[in-house]
Amino acid sequence: MKRFNEFLKVPVVFAALALLAFFGCKAPDKGYDLYIYNSKGENAQQFEAMCRAYSTAAGVRVKAFSIGSGQDHMETLRAEMNAKNKPTIFSIQGIKELVEWREGGFVQDLSQVQDSAFASLASNIAPSLRLTTDGSTSYGVPYNVEGYGYIVDRQMLAALFGADAVDALIADIKSASYDEWAALVQAIDRWIKTPSAARVTLSGKTYALLSSASGQAANLTGVFAVMGAEKWTYGDHFINVALNAVFTSPNDAFTASDDKVRSGRAAFVDYAKALDLKTSYLAGKNGPAQRGQDFVSSSNFGYDQTVQIFADGKAVFFKQGNWAYGNIAGVNAAMAERLEFLPVKMPFNPADITAAGITVEKLNRSIPVFVPNYYAVNALASDAEKKLAYDFLVWLNTSAEGQKFLVNDFAFIPYNADPATTTVPNSLGNSIIGYMKTGDIIAAPYHGAPASWSGDVVGLKLMETYLTKAAWTEADYEAIADYAVNEWLKLK
Repeated sequence: MKRFNEFLKVPVVFAALALLAFFGCKAPDKGYDLYIYNSKGENAQQFEAMCRAYSTAAGVRVKAFSIGSGQDHMETLRAEMNAKNKPTIFSIQGIKELVEWREGGFVQDLSQVQDSAFASLASNIAPSLRLTTDGSTSYGVPYNVEGYGYIVDRQMLAALFGADAVDALIADIKSASYDEWAALVQAIDRWIKTPSAARVTLSGKTYALLSSASGQAANLTGVFAVMGAEKWTYGDHFINVALNAVFTSPNDAFTASDDKVRSGRAAFVDYAKALDLKTSYLAGKNGPAQRGQDFVSSSNFGYDQTVQIFADGKAVFFKQGNWAYGNIAGVNAAMAERLEFLPVKMPFNPADITAAGITVEKLNRSIPVFVPNYYAVNALASDAEKKLAYDFLVWLNTSAEGQKFLVNDFAFIPYNADPATTTVPNSLGNSIIGYMKTGDIIAAPYHGAPASWSGDVVGLKLMETYLTKAAWTEADYEAIADYAVNEWLKLK
């Protein structure tokens, strides 16, 4: 791994500061005291407001930078970390990014920090949530915990199956087999084209669709709203479900042997089949959509455009996370209060699963819940800048005002929340907490995969070769699985 900014080694920085002190010089005023880089563009406005509130409360001038929609987080951060004035706090999205910043000397080991208030915060991060490769070091403070799955509007289900059926229907979809799920998708697709009182079976129980289209369901153009232009949605998050069949955690994936990686091939075939199903029944803005060049166009199926399709009631299911709550609420505030998560199901067989404690049933009824981002402190910052960073992170995660921003403004679930007693003021967050209460959660092992593997390699291959292709074959499923395994082994 290349070491960035070799000329800015720590001894050189200390020597420069010593010379400034010797000659009585004062460092030029940058216009701010603390620079924070935020990789979650979804909450950019709220993040700016939070930083302004902290500036007022602490008397510290804060520069906040958030990436834009569709912007490459790592390329942007590399540019910022090679600029003259670097962030003191920056985002790391799991182990796969940690390796680069640690080898470059940019990331502070928080387990070594002596500041008492911050040391208490860092030491109380649950071991399972720490950003570490060895269990003893700790390089980040979690932003929050997040989860994702198929988002569905309860009112849409009522328009399809009747209001009295919704609660039981959701419960039975959650526990349904993949074959039952696939049959439901196909039945809804037929109903959109020609409404009829067709019946579907879920978890062994029968449900009837309504015989005519009305209300919320009258606008449907397809079953799924899918961000074809956003390769991270099917490269990172969708493939992560399959990775749970093989790896129990990011560390498990990070330290995996070649043979263990190869053992994931069957799960990758399952992933390809499930992705084929999802992208075969697409909702468009003005009618049904199909895979092709238009589908991978950011002007038609980017993040904002696909949120609009779902929030306008054009699709039944939308595979996203609770981070999308604010975007959906911005388009359709009433819908945002009626949302639930359903699991992302794949056609796993018991023989496809090698991860300890995981079964087909567990995967089919669970959603991934994990720490998506960490706040890291720049090891090359001055001691004074680090102190400002520590104070900010303590304020954000322990003060009433900081918690208000996390829960109310960011729509986050705090990383130290107790699911038995915690509620949050948004439907998707509470849906995740419901899965946490029952233990129906799986991990995010894709964070331990080689840095560019899931999104920039597998995701890009899917975008360029398969999502532009109208029909997929068994040979395509096998080729996708082989590509996923072989590229992982190349990048290790």
